[in-house]
Formats: sequence, C-alpha cells, structure tokens
Amino acid sequence: MKADVISSRFFTALVCSVALWAGSAGPAAPADPADDANYIDAGSTEQHKGPHGGRLLRDNDLSVELQLVERGKRAEFHAWITADGDPLVAAGDANLSMELIRLGGEVERFRFSPAGEHWRSEAAIREPHSFDIHVLLIRNGERSSWRYPSHEGRVQIPDTMAKENRIETAIAGPGEIRRSLILYGRTTVAHKDVRHVRARFPGPVTEVFAHLGDRVRRGERLAVVESNDSLQSYPLTSPIDGLVIEHEVGSGEFTGDRVLFTIANYNTLWAELHVFPRQQAEIKRGQRVTLSSDQRRVETVIHDVLPGMHGQPFLLARASFDNSGKNWPPDLLVEGRVTVEKVPASVVVENRALQPYRDGFAVFVKVGETYEARPLQLGARDDRATEVLDGLEPGDHYVTANSFLIKADIEKSGASHDH
Repeated sequence: MKADVISSRFFTALVCSVALWAGSAGPAAPADPADDANYIDAGSTEQHKGPHGGRLLRDNDLSVELQLVERGKRAEFHAWITADGDPLVAAGDANLSMELIRLGGEVERFRFSPAGEHWRSEAAIREPHSFDIHVLLIRNGERSSWRYPSHEGRVQIPDTMAKENRIETAIAGPGEIRRSLILYGRTTVAHKDVRHVRARFPGPVTEVFAHLGDRVRRGERLAVVESNDSLQSYPLTSPIDGLVIEHEVGSGEFTGDRVLFTIANYNTLWAELHVFPRQQAEIKRGQRVTLSSDQRRVETVIHDVLPGMHGQPFLLARASFDNSGKNWPPDLLVEGRVTVEKVPASVVVENRALQPYRDGFAVFVKVGETYEARPLQLGARDDRATEVLDGLEPGDHYVTANSFLIKADIEKSGASHDH
C-alpha cells in the first residue's frame, strides 16, 4: 500500500478529521502535536532507547518504541506499543499513525498495522531517511502525540559562506542525454591553406625578407629575384596570410624550379577521424562532434564522410574548426566524441554535482540555507549530464559547483539520524 503524500495546505483538514476517525476501527491520522494536552517534545528531552534499539516515546503508562528498519533496498518503521508494561499487539488495542515532514515541507502520512509482536508501517519509507516525525497514538479514545527530528545528511551553511566558497546551484529539470561514439584521428591543414612559392623566372636571389617562423600577410614581399632572361628584378610575394613553415633559399642562391617558401594558415584546421566498419552505419554528415586532446576541447560538426585512401578499411569523417587563438598544431592526435542519438529525460543533473555517497551517488539539495544529501537512482549519462530515475524532483535546487564541500561538511558534522 503506498503512503498518501499530502501538501501542507491539506494538513488543517486532516487535523479536523482525526476526531471522527478516532471512534472508528481504522487508524487515525496525527493531529498537530502542539494542540495535544499529552504532547511531549521528544526532540527537546533526553533521548531514550527501547529494548529493540529504537526511539522510546513515553506518556504516563503508555510507551511507543519506534525504529526504522532497513532490509536491502526497503525501509519501514516498526513499533512496539506497551500499556503499564503489557504489549499491545492486536488491531483493536490501539490506533497508531505517523507523519514525516521532509525538508521543503512535503508531508507523508503512514498508518501502522499489527505484525506479530510488533507493528509496522503499511508502506515503505523512501530515501532520504531525513525528516521531522509526528507520531499519534489513540487508545480508548485518549490521544498521545510526540514530535522529534530525525535528520541525516543535512547541514546548514549561511549564504554568505556559501558564496565565499563559490558553492553554486542549478534547478533540476528535463533534458536530454546524448549517446555518443568515440572516433580517433589527427588534425590537418586544408589544401587551400598551404601554398608553395616558386620563382616565375629562374635567377639569383638578391634579397630575402621572410624567414622560417615569420608571420606574413597576403601580398607581402618574401624575397627579390633577378630574372636570367630579362635581367630585371621582381619580388616573390605571399599568396595568403600565414606562417612561413619552410624556407629553402638564401641571398645569392639560384632559384631553379624548386619550392623556395611554404606558407601555411592555421586559422582553420580539419580533424580527420577514422570510422571503422562497425561504426559506419551511425556516422553521418551534420552530426555534432566534440574534439579533444589533453586539455584542449572544441565542438564542431562533421562536414564530410569520405573513403579511406589506398584501400584502408576505414572511412574518414572530416570536421573543420576555427583555430584562431587556440594554436592547435597540425598532425595532433585527437579524440572525437560524435553525438549519434539524443534521448529525452524527465530529470537530469550535471555530472559535476554527483558525489559518492554510501553505496551509490547523491546530490545535495538546497532549501533556504539548509543542504541535504539526496541518494539517487541514476540512468543513462553522457560527458555532461546524467539522467535521474528517482530521488530528485523537477524544480529542486541542487549544488553543482564545489558540491564536495557540502559532503565534507556533512561528514565532519556527523549529520546522521538515529533509526
């Protein structure tokens, strides 16, 4: 049986219904403890343990021992009720119910039913096991109620301190997970961006202006040659903007028909990625690809998919990118992460927000100046984000940057609840 989850605005109506419910055979919902004559603020008194290791709540001759029992992935509350030291184990002996108030104000309502020598909540308790607890026991028309905190993985950090430590948050919501294929290849320069300069009319070189490593502009003089035929001098100029990457002449040398200068423009580079047979069905023109090498990273798209040369068993996926200011060299080994499918997800979180927690992962939700660990059930992921299947709701504010500081603070404070 699932727990009935109610919003705070319905709580007053529930309180009014308790009086009518108390006279029936079914268990009652808890009233506001502050209005109860038998109210005991168990959270403000010394905590007592019962014989089963649970929280012991007393009201005159009545006592309730309440314990959260975890069996594998299922958790439920067990209760042991006594009157004048005698156990109450039958359905007609008492009505026991409970409310759990979670961070942010969400209220979950549970009823208990007999289970042999103890009572048990009729629904499982979901993570996180961190809440304020209201307990209501009705016996012979008399009510006893208790209220106490049972928090875990929760810590308070003032906003000013969070800002100083650059703790940032984001809002959980829908997104998409990109399924990717990894390709490998190298950067290269487009043919149009490499030019070889020769003398139009052979002769001796009388002056040299450009040297290896110089940056030159289109039309800039590289050298001066005297023609053997006309004995007239003429300039060799650069056909493009670029870098002198080869310099094969000095003053006084004869030009012949050889290449004297090679000019390359690296403002645009190409990545040529190898696509092997098992990948070829999923790689197409227009797909987005993220290129990376060491700490370098750039996003672009696949422009062409071409056959390999000389009978090679792979295709070449070619993607150009703007290299202005990036200084990626040609012939650099790169990884290309190609997005081949986008899968929608109801809730996603940034990967940097995830922290190892117990036997899985958690994010830290922020409400006011309070932070609480939320263990998550995760689904698909890519290099940016991860799908959340359970444990986080759309609209929740969760920590992204420096989430490890929240984890360290929780571990330092020993913020755990008492089952």
